Amino acid sequence: MKKTQQNTSKEDNSPWMKWAYVGIAVLVAVAMVGTYLAPMFEKKPAAQVGNMAVIGYTIFNEDGRPLITTDQNLLVSEYEKGNFVLLTYGLEMPVGAQVSGENIAPIPIAYPETNGTVGAGLLGFETNAISAGLVGMQAGETKTISFAYEENDLEINISEEEANEIDLNFTEAEVGKPFLREFMLASGIHLGNETNQTPTLRFWEVADKTDDSLVVTCRYGSARVTLNGITG
Repeated sequence: MKKTQQNTSKEDNSPWMKWAYVGIAVLVAVAMVGTYLAPMFEKKPAAQVGNMAVIGYTIFNEDGRPLITTDQNLLVSEYEKGNFVLLTYGLEMPVGAQVSGENIAPIPIAYPETNGTVGAGLLGFETNAISAGLVGMQAGETKTISFAYEENDLEINISEEEANEIDLNFTEAEVGKPFLREFMLASGIHLGNETNQTPTLRFWEVADKTDDSLVVTCRYGSARVTLNGITG
């Protein structure tokens, strides 16, 4: 009789013991997973005004076509489509800094090679927007930042003769088609060579065309920026 009672007791407790072991195993597994995942949920430092940020970027025209990029894969993809894109190096720039809108930042071009004699020109309007957009971003984050040029429409009217002087075939020039030319800015927009200034390249676009003149603009639309790191 005693032996039967002991067996019954063991049989009654066995399922509960099994569930207890399972529960302990689950708790241990959850603890281990939590330990591994904890770094993933740690809040990364955000860029603040005065920090220096290392960024990668792609500059788009107003229609969303890539013009300038640090992304080699995008460069290859656009070339396969027949689109010309400049490849530049990443930038290190201050976060939240503001300069004159007419300031020109010459960015070294990686491809096609220029031997450092000319850069891709970003205007103060554009670098200011990027710099302000970096505030609050975390390393690895990507953001699209739109450009605004205030009252400066960055448009000029050039004659057929002036177009030919800068090797822009007037006859073949098409509205909406980007073309790359030198850009100089002193007290306005200047085509051609100016003394004591750093030559830079901008993508221009024909905004309007008549029988004897062109309206061309060099506005950009936006920048897709990735914050690669905060250096200071």
